[in-house]
Order: sequence, then C-alpha cells, then structure tokens
Amino acid sequence: MLHVHEGQCGVCAHFGEDHGDDVQLVQIHNQHEAPEDFVDDCGHPRLANLHLKVTAVSSCDGFEPIQNGHHSTG
Repeated sequence: MLHVHEGQCGVCAHFGEDHGDDVQLVQIHNQHEAPEDFVDDCGHPRLANLHLKVTAVSSCDGFEPIQNGHHSTG
C-alpha cells in the first residue's frame, strides 16, 4: 500500500470524479492509502481531453482537495 499525501491525485477532487462513489475510491479518500497498482482517470477540466490515467500518488499543479468527501462538479 502507498500512503497518499495532500497534493497527490488520490485526495484530489478530480481523481476518478466521474465515479467518485466507487468503494475503492472512497476508501482511498478516507484512509489516504492506495494499492500500488491502482490507477484511475484524471477529470481535471484542463486535462480531461488527454484522458490521463494516474496513480493515487501522482500529482500536478491542478490539485483541488475533495470538499467534505465529495468530488467537485467542474
């Protein structure tokens, strides 16, 4: 398991935001731990057209923290 820190994709509102209620994503958000091989979509509006797949410990300058356990709506 990898520990996910603030500023990394696993705790970003755009990490898997199109299915943010997925059990595994919720666990990553709450526990700040993710399997080493877990990847998901980056839904950041400026990057969405690239269809990026990122790990929970990836990061970028577009990080937005999850607010109250919910993904951003855009």
